[in-house]
Amino acid sequence: MRFHGIHPFDGKSFTNSKEVEILPITAGDEYYISLTQHIGAPAKPIVTKGQSVQAGELIAEANGFISANIHASVSGTIVSIGYGDYPVSGKAPSIVIKASEEQGSVQPIPKEATSLADIAKLAGIVGMGGAMFPAHVKLSPKSQLDTLIINGAECEPFLTCDHRTMVERAADIIAGAKIIKDALNIERVVIGVEGNKPDAIDELLQASDDVEVVELPQIYPQGGEKQLIQYVLGKVVPEGKLPADIGVLVHNVTTVCAIFDAYKLRIPCIRRVVTITGRVQSPKNILAPLGTPISRLIEFCGGTKDDNIKVILGGPMTGFAAHSLSIPTYKGMNGVVVMSGRAVTPPQRACIRCGRCARACPANLSPVTLENFAANNMYPELLKWKLLSCIECSACNYVCPSARPLKTLFRLAKKPVMELLKR
Repeated sequence: MRFHGIHPFDGKSFTNSKEVEILPITAGDEYYISLTQHIGAPAKPIVTKGQSVQAGELIAEANGFISANIHASVSGTIVSIGYGDYPVSGKAPSIVIKASEEQGSVQPIPKEATSLADIAKLAGIVGMGGAMFPAHVKLSPKSQLDTLIINGAECEPFLTCDHRTMVERAADIIAGAKIIKDALNIERVVIGVEGNKPDAIDELLQASDDVEVVELPQIYPQGGEKQLIQYVLGKVVPEGKLPADIGVLVHNVTTVCAIFDAYKLRIPCIRRVVTITGRVQSPKNILAPLGTPISRLIEFCGGTKDDNIKVILGGPMTGFAAHSLSIPTYKGMNGVVVMSGRAVTPPQRACIRCGRCARACPANLSPVTLENFAANNMYPELLKWKLLSCIECSACNYVCPSARPLKTLFRLAKKPVMELLKR
């Protein structure tokens, strides 16, 4: 079976041996809780300015089935409800909490919820590998599933938050996988981990008795949902279909930990591990409250090595350039990569039709053809040539000798193509 992909410099040695450190909460610090930390409609605020809240307390309710609850990540006082910095849209609805001196315990989610989907919904859990799809939707399948795949590939360069989570919380991941398995009557559980994480594989094997641990080839983007399914099961998810349509459920390892925390400890999703790496004095993996400005995370790492920097939220292949260091930590933020702002972007040149993009594409598309259609707004042709199967992994960008902005073109073209489908 042939797998397309690339082998970029992984940059993981900066942090793959760094244990997760807990970011201290200081009285007076402000936390900017975005209400769009998920795919779907923004959550609706249920608190008022000046109100005191406890960490774990519900402050915004899911606004529809495809939405997610938002909880206070720290104890303190609501100082504003309005709009705050957000990586994709620039600004998004948010609630600002000023931390109090006394933090105390986390308010648990209500005990009346018994089904796993309801618990995940109350806890506000979303896909924490970056997709941010509300977990309760995946945990409410319309048909019987036969296989659960836990995604521990973490193929994105520089990021090691999943790696450290697997090393330090292997038993919780196994327990969380079994909770999902029992709740949905799933027969088989497989955890896929790239071979460059041998310590994580060892820890998972020691913690597991009836959960399979599969070593994945080190190739990017091995962690793509459909690519993972193809390697682990030898199954192909048909175009326009979801993994559930072929009886498969996929969850990221950090998402499984959040499910374990909610089910066993009744703790809502209020913090996450973030890798801070690149041109910082001391790269780290940090467990931070949601809403922590990235400037504070960088300060916790001793600051930057350069005055002129460029900051990527997520990994360098799929992440976004930060327009402000005030952007807060959110549920899907798995990394902050600080790069030198002196790096030179290669000049864009005409396509030379070398075919490298097609050989690299994990979705078996023809990026050179799609680029031509996208540049000329030929949306019916883009639909015919399966633009919506593009997973925006940047493999085509990486191998292109002409520095064509392929991923950006494809990302922008998807919206009008999807509108075409609705007609």
